[in-house]
This record gives sequence, C-alpha cells and structure tokens, in this order.
Amino acid sequence: MSTADLAAKLAQARAEARVVQIENSSELIVSVDDAYRVQSELAALADGDIRGWKVTALTPQDQSKFSSSRPVAGILLDRYVHRTPATLALSQFVTPLLECEIAFLLGADLPQRSTPYARCEIEVAVEAVVAAMEVADSRVTASAPDLMKLADSMGNGAFVVGEPVSGWRGLDLTDIAIRLKADNGERQNGNSARILGDPFLALLALANAQPLPAGGLKKGQIITTGTCTTPVKPREGEYVADFGPLGELRVSFVNEPVKI
Repeated sequence: MSTADLAAKLAQARAEARVVQIENSSELIVSVDDAYRVQSELAALADGDIRGWKVTALTPQDQSKFSSSRPVAGILLDRYVHRTPATLALSQFVTPLLECEIAFLLGADLPQRSTPYARCEIEVAVEAVVAAMEVADSRVTASAPDLMKLADSMGNGAFVVGEPVSGWRGLDLTDIAIRLKADNGERQNGNSARILGDPFLALLALANAQPLPAGGLKKGQIITTGTCTTPVKPREGEYVADFGPLGELRVSFVNEPVKI
C-alpha cells in the first residue's frame, strides 16, 4: 500500500466516522517521517488547508513510543476547526474524548533551521493565545502502533477555538485555571501547569523539532499544546469551559447530523 493509498483510506474513514483496518501497519509506517508523509497526503486531499498543529510526545518517555528523540505533531485541518459556540454531531466521531487546551496563534512563520530557537524569538512570533477544546478521536484501532496513530492526524476529531487574546504577555500562562462543566452535571477542573509547567514550552519544543509535514509552522496557524483537563467522553448536551483570562468556550453535542 502506498502512502497516498493509506491517506485516502484514513480520510474516507474519517468522513464516514469508522475504524479502518490497516494490514501490516507496523511495516507500512516505521518512522516519524513515514507518518508525516501520510499527514502531507491528508493535507493535500483537504486542498492543503492546514489550520494548525497539535503537539505531543513532550517527554522522553512519550517520544520513545514513536522511536523519536523529539516531540511530534498532528495536523489540524481547516474543515474540522470550529469557532465557539460550536455544535457537533456525535455521529461524526468514533470514540470521542473532549479536552481543554491552551493554544498559540502564530503571527509569523517559524521555519526549520539549524540553530535552535530561543524562547524570546518564539514570543515575538506569537500573535495571540487562544483557549481551545479538542475532540480527540481515532480512525485506527486502539492496538495500532503509535506511529500509525500519528499518521492519522495524531487522533484529531475536531477542534473548537475561542477569541484570540493578543494581550497575552501580561498573563501568567503557568497558572491558568480551567473549569469544564456540562449541563448533565459533569465537571472537570484543570490547569495550564499540566503542560510542562508552562504550555509555552510545548510550542518552543515543537519549533525546534522540525521538519514537519506540508511546510511546517506558518503565520496564521494555531498550535495546541495538549490537554489541561482529564479527557471526558462527551454526551448529548452543552459543555462550557471557563479559561479565566482567556475567556469561555461552548460546544454542544447533538445526536442528529449538523447542517453545514
């Protein structure tokens, strides 16, 4: 099976909200580069509309799952990114989990380079901080190799963004309390400190972990840094996430299809 064939299977499975069976998956994707080639094909199938990236494997222990010594990232395709308040159909997902995250909006490109970026250089390139909720999902089996999960957009199902906060430099990003509540009574509390003690460090790590698929980090893209709350399985109803100084996000899950 070619890289293009695998990408087509994953894209079709995502469109149909089902698990795709990939034979010999551990032989098809044997490196991060292989997984990234599939992501590039997925981006091409979506007309190249990459809205951003989700970074993961921020610790050596997690990096070892990908036979890597650096963080890795999954693409966020534009068609699956929504502004708050959003309404999503549960039927468009396979095994969804709702997560609250801190994301960064780039105001400048961050190309691959031989000299590592310093924090001050990344700060200049960040236009705004954005509160976000990801619906993590997967079109491959739970037992699939981690590299195959990376090829499958690192398990992105949908992404909901709030209003960009351009005055973020006056905020303490190391201590943003997050409260998630649902109208069915579910509640979760989290904090930005869950991401390396400072989610900005995840962005810095990714900038220095290139190359990435499809040209890498570009102006206007959003980089999300991982969940600050314990993931919850969404049910029908509205979920509201309070990010304090970063604002409030709302997403409603419904059982019937959502008209676009």
